[in-house]
Amino acid sequence: MKIGIISNVYPPFIRGGAEIIAAMQAQGLKSNWQHVFVISSRPAKVKVIGASIFTSGVWSTTIDTVDDIDVYRFNPNNIYYYLDDFKYPSFVRLFWHLLDTFNIFSYFKVKNILFKEKPDVIITHNLMGIGFLIPKLIKKLKIKHVHILHDVQLITPSGLILKDKEEATSHKFFKMIAYPKLMNYLMATPDIVISPSKFLFDFYKKNNFFVKSKKFVLPNPIKALVKLNKQNNPNLHLVYLGQINKAKGVLDLIESFAKIKLPHIRLGIVGVGEDLSKAKRLSQGDNRIKFYGWLNHEKLGPLLSKADIVVVPSLCYENSPTVIYEALSMGLPVLAADIGGNSELIKEGFNGWVFPAGQFEVLNKKIISLYQQREKISSMADNCRRSVSNCVLDNYTINLLKIINDEYQTDAQ
Repeated sequence: MKIGIISNVYPPFIRGGAEIIAAMQAQGLKSNWQHVFVISSRPAKVKVIGASIFTSGVWSTTIDTVDDIDVYRFNPNNIYYYLDDFKYPSFVRLFWHLLDTFNIFSYFKVKNILFKEKPDVIITHNLMGIGFLIPKLIKKLKIKHVHILHDVQLITPSGLILKDKEEATSHKFFKMIAYPKLMNYLMATPDIVISPSKFLFDFYKKNNFFVKSKKFVLPNPIKALVKLNKQNNPNLHLVYLGQINKAKGVLDLIESFAKIKLPHIRLGIVGVGEDLSKAKRLSQGDNRIKFYGWLNHEKLGPLLSKADIVVVPSLCYENSPTVIYEALSMGLPVLAADIGGNSELIKEGFNGWVFPAGQFEVLNKKIISLYQQREKISSMADNCRRSVSNCVLDNYTINLLKIINDEYQTDAQ
């Protein structure tokens, strides 16, 4: 079976977890003897990214290989490239979204690739930045369409809805201009919709999306179960992994952590983002907090071997964060805000703990309690790995192929 995967960005271009999931999906399908190709975007002019070489130019379509999979990339010919949005004011971004929604240039670029490849199935991931006319094109070409949900960006373009700010002016504005209704129309009723969390299906059901699509809950894949070479130490090491963005709760985490006066509790911050400078200012004078920037897997391993708990303090409605899967696969319990799909992955006291989103005083009490019973944390490693054992890539791929071939038994209808 020939399967095409369409994702707004694709490694080595990375912003969040969605493109990592798309790449793992492609690898899994190829390993299971499927013929796979990928369509994604690129900046207007790129010469060398990692081991990949791209030709320059706004109009050209380039082909490179990632893990022996052909990846078609083109520049969507908008005001700026998707990953550069933080550089522009809101009124420019609003106009960019308008062009992106009806990007006829992307429509014909993708159409030409699909005519060449003639796939049996198309799997789409996040489409913002590559164009929302693509689902209509897939339907017109009568290709089986599977869509993977990652966030709430079909309701609000930022993909971020904060707890207790569900009726914020920005969300009301997009409802007022009928953005959700337009997205619902443009998505063109995929044959199959897959979400890693029940939360996200319920969210879109409430907004009347995907009424006629077959719907399945399928947790995200992990590459493997890993046994870290743990190092014993007298400290309780907490680690935050992710974007340094207020919506992710990292700024509040740093502020609340400062109120814990125990010297043997440490906090590591791994990641970059628009609020990095502010995060560093908040931590000034507290030598228990250390920033590591962005780390690749080779450098991340030694850090996590010292870690005891991964903290996910989200203030926004998460779908099914990749960081939780990765932490559990390494035997690290997770302390997460109970918001969105987070709690679907965590069993209290078995592979982690939850706390009410935004209630950082409760988080602090949990951290102090865990410090006082550190021996329990180290004994949870096997539970953590066991909780995501069914998500190993080969198992995920087998279930994905069953869904595509109408052989999967459990759905989210």
